[in-house]
Amino acid sequence: MILVGTFMIDVFLDSNLSPDQLVVAIKATDMTAEVNHLIERLHHQIDIQTEINQKGLLLDATNVHTGTVTLFFNDKGNISLKAPDSTPPFPQLYSIPGYSVLFAINGEAYPVQLYALDGDQLTRSARVIVDAEHPLLIDGAGFLYDSNPDGKGHPAFIGSVNLPDRKMDIHVFDRASLLECAWFPHDNSAARYLVSLNLLEAIQDPDRVKVAEELIYHYHPAVAWSALVLMYRAAPDNAHRHVAQLRKFENARINALLDLHEGKVA
Repeated sequence: MILVGTFMIDVFLDSNLSPDQLVVAIKATDMTAEVNHLIERLHHQIDIQTEINQKGLLLDATNVHTGTVTLFFNDKGNISLKAPDSTPPFPQLYSIPGYSVLFAINGEAYPVQLYALDGDQLTRSARVIVDAEHPLLIDGAGFLYDSNPDGKGHPAFIGSVNLPDRKMDIHVFDRASLLECAWFPHDNSAARYLVSLNLLEAIQDPDRVKVAEELIYHYHPAVAWSALVLMYRAAPDNAHRHVAQLRKFENARINALLDLHEGKVA
């Protein structure tokens, strides 16, 4: 069942809609009214807080780097709004794991450039106009988008409904060469474990190897790899015993790293 109607946009994230159904629901909804409602609700949530809590809510809701405000979120996804700007494009392009639906508000159309993900590089794909009649569904497993395709910013507000896949990593590409230049975990728990492993090694905690032996079985390959590296530096024999565990990921990046260090840890 597709839920549409006044002030129902936040319900979309609780209705088990498929990405394609979500696009249909957005097309049938007055997105300008929905966004205005969410803005009013966010203002109210902030106004009733103490000054300290107000600052915390503002920090949680806004991303100054991208000019984006998160209007609503739950454990399934979020609804955000990107303000118009006239700034030069960032030198990097970022993948967005999961599904995103871009939509227009105030009847203002805007262009986006799509790029196809092809291993460690991008391939320029279609240039698409998003308007009230044509929201754009993007599968983050195969594509990323650039909302500043002409290098002059964007004059319209950009609305998006995001259904993240936190098991996928965020990949960073150089805008000029379209080659991958960095990556980092999308999963918050994975990021915390990576930081923890780095801290344990930095302070030379005597129990760091025990922690690493547990995290070698973490579902995220970056955490398991970092645990193996810690063991390799502190207890090479332990590292040797766990190489087979990392091979079970059948992850091309991890296998390449293992092959590179085969003479040391395998």
